[in-house]
Amino acid sequence: MPLNLPARYKLTTKGFGGGGMGTTFVCLDEHLERSVLVKELQDGVDQKRITDELRALAEIRSKHVVQIYDVIKDDEGNAKAIVEELLEGNDLVDSAAPKDVYAFLYVTLQIASGIADIHEHGRVHRDIKPNNMKFDSEDVLKIFDFGLSRLHGVDSSTMAKIGTPGFMAPELFFATKGGTVQFSKAVDTFAFASTAYFLVARTIPKCLQKFPPALPCADADFGAYPIKLPAEVVGVLNSCFSVDPDDRPEMSHVRDVIAKYLLTDRHRAQLVVKNGLHTLSSANRIVNIAAGQGRGSCRIAYDGNSFVLSKVAGYVSMNNVIVADGMMLVNSCVLCFGSPDLGGQRLFIPIDVSHPEVNA
Repeated sequence: MPLNLPARYKLTTKGFGGGGMGTTFVCLDEHLERSVLVKELQDGVDQKRITDELRALAEIRSKHVVQIYDVIKDDEGNAKAIVEELLEGNDLVDSAAPKDVYAFLYVTLQIASGIADIHEHGRVHRDIKPNNMKFDSEDVLKIFDFGLSRLHGVDSSTMAKIGTPGFMAPELFFATKGGTVQFSKAVDTFAFASTAYFLVARTIPKCLQKFPPALPCADADFGAYPIKLPAEVVGVLNSCFSVDPDDRPEMSHVRDVIAKYLLTDRHRAQLVVKNGLHTLSSANRIVNIAAGQGRGSCRIAYDGNSFVLSKVAGYVSMNNVIVADGMMLVNSCVLCFGSPDLGGQRLFIPIDVSHPEVNA
C-alpha cells in the first residue's frame, strides 16, 4: 500500500479490493479500536468529485447511509484517502433474494428510507444500484459511493450521460440546446425501482437497458413480479418508472407506503366501553357498538392496515367531527354516541390506536 497512513491506522489481513476511484483497504483504527475501510484515491481522481462525496457524507444523517470517519490529505491539502465505516455484509448483488413479500418489503423499506434521507438533506445520489448498498454486521442496509452526488436544484445538470444502464432515468439521455442534461431527485426514484425489481428477479428488464429506456414496458411491471405484492405497493413502484419525472412519487411517500404494508396485521386499537376494555387486532377484527336509547351505532373493522368505521347510524362523532361510513380512526380519539342536546346521556368511548414502529 503506497499511501502513507497516519500511525493510528494499521493494515489488517481482512482483505482489500478495487473501487471506482481507487483501492480500498481494511485497517484497524487503534485509537478507537475498530475496523474501518480506507479508500485510497488513485492519481488523477477529480478533487471536486471527492469534495462532493465528502460533503454529502458529512451532511447526511441516516442509519441507511455509510458514515465517514476521517479524510487523509497530502501537504497541498488534496484528499488522498477517505476513512469510512466498514460494511462487512454483502451488497445486494451477492445477497440472497427475498423469498416472500415481508422480506421484500423489509429490504426495499431500508433502501427507500436511505434515499428519502438523502433527498431530505437536499442531495441527489445519481448512482443508486444494488452494487452501491451493503448490509452491515447487524443486517442494516446502507447506501454508499456518493462520488456522483449533487445538490438538488443547485448543480442539477451534467454535460454527459452518467450512470449505469438499466438504472438510468429516461431524462438522462436527452440534452438541452446548451448541451447539458437536466436531472432531479426523480432520477434516484427511477433507479430505486430498478433496484427493487432486481431484488427478486435478479435481472433488469431489457426495455430499461435500452438507450433511452423503452417505456412504458410490460416487462417493467411489479404486477407481474415473481412475488405477489399488495396492489398499492405495485402502484407506487410502477409509478417510479414513469417517463415524466414529475409523475414519479417522492421517496418519502414510497417509504411510507412500503412501511404501511410491512406492518400489516400488527396494529391494535383499544376501546373502553362502559369501564370494560376491548381490543381490535388481527385476532379480533370487528366490533359492533350500539349505544342504545336512540343514541346511534356503528361498526369498526380492522382491515390489516387501518381501523375503518362503517354501518354508521344515528348521531356519531369522532373528536367532535360527525362520522360517516369509510372514515378511519385517528390515533387517539373519542367516539361520541348521541346528539349534544342529550347532554350527560351521551355515550363516550375512548379509543387508542397503536402503530408499531418498523425496525428497518
